[in-house]
Amino acid sequence: MKKSPLKSLTNYLLMFALVAGIFACSKDSDDPTPQPDSVEGKWKISAITVDPAQNGITDFLAFLEAATGNKCLSSIVFDFKSNGTIDGTVPAGCTDEGDDIVDDKSTWKVIGNKIQLTDGTDVSEYDLTVTKTEMRWSQMQTDNGVSYKLTLVFKKP
Repeated sequence: MKKSPLKSLTNYLLMFALVAGIFACSKDSDDPTPQPDSVEGKWKISAITVDPAQNGITDFLAFLEAATGNKCLSSIVFDFKSNGTIDGTVPAGCTDEGDDIVDDKSTWKVIGNKIQLTDGTDVSEYDLTVTKTEMRWSQMQTDNGVSYKLTLVFKKP
């Protein structure tokens, strides 16, 4: 049975507190290397795109929020702290499990043009681009022989 790309994306999001499984545009070799302090701070997810589209869907965030009838996912504030830890705050009414959605042992670090996320023993690495107001993570995925570029876009709140 064919595994749904949406299920794969959802699994990534759940695996890293609704963030890992994540993705953005690849870097040109003449682009500056992102610096850790450019990632530090608070961010909200503004898009989760896939290219090429899957089942007509190009933005999974818009699809998920339309399907659930709420904007909880895009309202979560992720705090990438200078000590390499990550914290996440969920708005009231968006979860019944409390507002701590990121594992207390989750960490991040910038290595060249990549961001490396560690959640327990799971380590994931994604292409990284950062401006003052936008951060993108990207990763290529293959499903049934078809390659997809998944992009997670964050914006400053």
